[in-house]
Amino acid sequence: MPPSGCPAPPRSLVPRPNGAPGELAVLPWAGFRGAVSYTFDDANASQIEHFPVLDALGVRMTFYLTTGKPEASDATWARALARGHELGNHAKSHAMQASAEEIEAATAFIEETFGVRPRTMASPYGHASYTELARSRFLVNRGVGGSHVVPNDHTDPFYLPCYVPPANARARAFDERVHAARADGAWLLVLVHGFLGGTDYAYQPIALEEFVASVEHARGFGDLWIDSVVNIAAYWRGQKAFAAATRTVTPERTTWTWELPEHFPPGHFLRVTVGQGRLEQNGVPLVQDERGYYEVALDARSLTLASSV
Repeated sequence: MPPSGCPAPPRSLVPRPNGAPGELAVLPWAGFRGAVSYTFDDANASQIEHFPVLDALGVRMTFYLTTGKPEASDATWARALARGHELGNHAKSHAMQASAEEIEAATAFIEETFGVRPRTMASPYGHASYTELARSRFLVNRGVGGSHVVPNDHTDPFYLPCYVPPANARARAFDERVHAARADGAWLLVLVHGFLGGTDYAYQPIALEEFVASVEHARGFGDLWIDSVVNIAAYWRGQKAFAAATRTVTPERTTWTWELPEHFPPGHFLRVTVGQGRLEQNGVPLVQDERGYYEVALDARSLTLASSV
């Protein structure tokens, strides 16, 4: 497993540098053609019931917990966390109008119950009143709206768009969105509330088998990064931070220094390629992956490209 913990992209997707000195490029979406995050809201019982099936799909997902519900205390969420999935904030009581108390109560519950601080949230009802409160507390906030996100774009990190399938949606409805994101080199966020046949009255439920088929279809491309919101959001925002880095050039080396957004989680990386030279962080040479890229630790806030002679 690489230092980043991210899956490795197909070799064919990593461009070969042309050998020009100082030519450094960040690979969009960790070297994949596009990205997808599957998110679940409300801590609904049908999500808990079918978690073994969801987990068996082999991709990290994000579960946004409405923490005032009894289901939010279910042991399933601890298992999800242990399996690499993300637990996010969806407020305490799913109120239409945002309040700091609602958000902070949900964060405190997740910290006290599961021992992890949520790094992302999702606005109940997709209501815009949560946007500014999220801005001072989280890395990103998921809203609603059917668009997708591309590298270095102007999408508001605190109102990320997502696809909400209609009730009883078929797999092909998901597939169309995945195909569009893949064609555009974009990040698609998908929001599901629950599954048919349950007793939780989930909003716009879908058939489990249709959802499973859609995820398997997306995985089948082999060139999509399917991961939790926090992992993909950290890459997206980290790439933007690097794009805004201060660059200092001397005859012997080029150094980039950057600032990270507030509430940026530790332990995240960018993947870069370089034409000539030696990449270092804190005086330690970086090791080139067999696919040709290097993993740059964003926590270091600095990267140096030294002359190879």
